[in-house]
Amino acid sequence: MKLSTKSRYALEALVYMSVSPEGTPISIKQISEKTGISEGYLEQIFFALRKKGLLKTIRGKSGGFLLGSDAQDITAGMVVRAIEGCLVPVACVSDLSACESPVRDQCVTRWLWVTMSDEINAILDSLTLYDLGTAFVKGGGTA
Repeated sequence: MKLSTKSRYALEALVYMSVSPEGTPISIKQISEKTGISEGYLEQIFFALRKKGLLKTIRGKSGGFLLGSDAQDITAGMVVRAIEGCLVPVACVSDLSACESPVRDQCVTRWLWVTMSDEINAILDSLTLYDLGTAFVKGGGTA
């Protein structure tokens, strides 16, 4: 399983927002300047994140974006799934009937794929934007 650049950039942008002054809308231009992610790419990413409720839009001259919830309530898993959809390494993990193998009922590797999927999701769901932002600040990063 390979995650797209969009997932990585979505997480980077939201972590940046999580360490910015709370309640202050942040423009795509500002996020782009601080993260190096192009404004056009951020617009695509933010469209998907807004649809999932992870971002709010504030209109007007001093508008921009705010996190849709508190940084402690948004997990890395929520962000990545908002971009990627279901996080499974092979289709049979979420739907056994998707397997076209003639031995699917006795598949000896499916347990590996299910375990791997569970572990990946558990790790992503155990880390919040707050956790990642705290690690960022401790590492010397600034908003």
